[in-house]
Amino acid sequence: MSLADRRLSSIMFTDMVGYTSLSESDEALALVLLEEHRQIVRPIFTRHGGKEVKTIGDGFLIEFPSVLEAVRGAIEVQEALRSRNLSTPKERRIQLRVAVHLGDVEHREGDVYGDAVNLASRMHELAEPGGICITGQVFDLIRNNKEFRTVSQGKRQLKNVNVPVEAYRVLLPGERAVPSGSALEPNRVAVLPLAMLSSDPQDEYLADGLTEEVINTLSSIPGLKVIARTSTMKYKGATKGAGEIARELNVGTVLEGSVRKAGSKVRVNVQMVDARTEEPVWAQTYDRELEDVFAIQSDIAGKVAEALKVQLLKEQRALIERKAPENIDAYVLYLRGRHQLEQRKKEDLKRAIGYFEEAVRKDPSYALPYTGLADSYTQMGRHDWYMRPREAFEKAKSYAKKAQEIDDSLAEAHASLGAIEIIYDWEWKKAEEHIRRAIQLNPNYATAHYWYSHLLFATGRLDEGVEEAEVAHVLDPLSPAVAMGLVQAYLFAGRYDAAIEECRRHLDIDPSYPVAHDFLVHLYVQKGMLEDAFREAETLAKVSDRKEESLAHVAYAAVALGKKEEAKNLMGGLAASPPDNYSNPTILIAVWSMLGDNDRAYEWLERAYEAGKVAFPSLRFSPDLKDFRADPRYDQFLRRAKLESTVV
Repeated sequence: MSLADRRLSSIMFTDMVGYTSLSESDEALALVLLEEHRQIVRPIFTRHGGKEVKTIGDGFLIEFPSVLEAVRGAIEVQEALRSRNLSTPKERRIQLRVAVHLGDVEHREGDVYGDAVNLASRMHELAEPGGICITGQVFDLIRNNKEFRTVSQGKRQLKNVNVPVEAYRVLLPGERAVPSGSALEPNRVAVLPLAMLSSDPQDEYLADGLTEEVINTLSSIPGLKVIARTSTMKYKGATKGAGEIARELNVGTVLEGSVRKAGSKVRVNVQMVDARTEEPVWAQTYDRELEDVFAIQSDIAGKVAEALKVQLLKEQRALIERKAPENIDAYVLYLRGRHQLEQRKKEDLKRAIGYFEEAVRKDPSYALPYTGLADSYTQMGRHDWYMRPREAFEKAKSYAKKAQEIDDSLAEAHASLGAIEIIYDWEWKKAEEHIRRAIQLNPNYATAHYWYSHLLFATGRLDEGVEEAEVAHVLDPLSPAVAMGLVQAYLFAGRYDAAIEECRRHLDIDPSYPVAHDFLVHLYVQKGMLEDAFREAETLAKVSDRKEESLAHVAYAAVALGKKEEAKNLMGGLAASPPDNYSNPTILIAVWSMLGDNDRAYEWLERAYEAGKVAFPSLRFSPDLKDFRADPRYDQFLRRAKLESTVV
């Protein structure tokens, strides 16, 4: 065989995610999507000089003349499919895993052979759905090219490959560098819900309470990044292993365990797992009387800090050793209230308030239930549920102040006060002091970072606001409220694809989640996907319990489509509706401004002001309000609100 039959080549292997299972359940749809995917990717391969060696079931084996073109082609393929999937129902989305390797191959009878081909065919298993994985040989040739961003996945063992392979993930434009696999950070910690081994369902809240206390105690240690309870509680009762959960939450360390109660005796088993190896680092059993059980979190926190080599200063050690709840009944009621409040639905809000009020009656000196009441009434005011917003915000403020009076070292109290000062009092400096104090007391308190992002947007600091929204999302990745805060941040920053993907992720979990549909209408308009925006607005009208607000979104989509008369007719029907019918009247301000009627837009701003419902972040940075901000009345209003002008 001549030397010409062997050459150094860039080999790409692709695999269509979920094709086999789809073929079994709906063969006709599988074949349609397979053909559509081929029509999308083949022209891209050709543009980058790729030669289609063969198709292997639902995958491609492609040879490229250069590593650069192979990686560029892989990125373009994934970007094209990502764009296609943005407005596509979940069951019709097309996702590929793509791998690229550089190695010596042998050409024979129109096919290619060799270890390089075998390795590329195995590498795709390391890629995430919609992702690209490359070998160390490819990385060495693109590492100094600023066109590409990569994240190391460490050395990985592949099936039927003797030597571990150095693997890297190629980031798509706008994608954040979140490490995976062996690159997981040990100091990122998730405390999984402790399993309750008692048969009495009432004892569940004992395990939940202890989980909450361990999270709170670890969160006060600055050297750790601790995932919020709202995200880790999603795994209660899950059958997933610690390694899988760690990868989903992007943590390097997992705490898991169980609680067993017998009369007044409690046994708690806890172990710390290194997510990279899925091996226990340490394990401990605690036998306690029921009234002493909430003292063990200090010992657990100390052991975690020691194992992760985090130095505890005197102030931090005092925080983790602070007094545990004295009244267990009050604490359980507080946890039940928080659980109801986290549902973020109108019917759950009254239940939450009931639990918090009962907790206060059990123990009037216990600060946390007052923060629960403050946050409940703040939510009531934001959504105009059960009472007028101003009345709700005043009650929220009084409860937050009460919590601070009882315990000034409570991060929740400062965050609750800061939130009220942001959305109601417009005391920007005081709000920042309280929010920053909350973050100082608990660097891992996602809610404080969430509110800080709102404050930063309201005061005109876009880049800082985006960063804080991302921090909140990293700490509480499964919280719908925090996720929509990130979506808003990306909308303001023009990162529309990333925002759409986040909305879609939560709609996959809850297809009727109105806030995600709301944001998608705006995002599709900014992307020029106007028909999709109109359909999304119609969906919002079906799932939202705020019919006036959803109809205003239909009018908004109609304006974007150029159907101004239709939009005016819709808006005319909404003109008589009081601002109380809208959780956020900004949509009406935007539509009137887009219709060229800034007088009516500013009338609605005044009505929102009177109702206590001005959304300053949107006023500052919404791309729908550019003409509105160009009006001289915009600066005048900001001065009334004690803000400086930043026209964007």
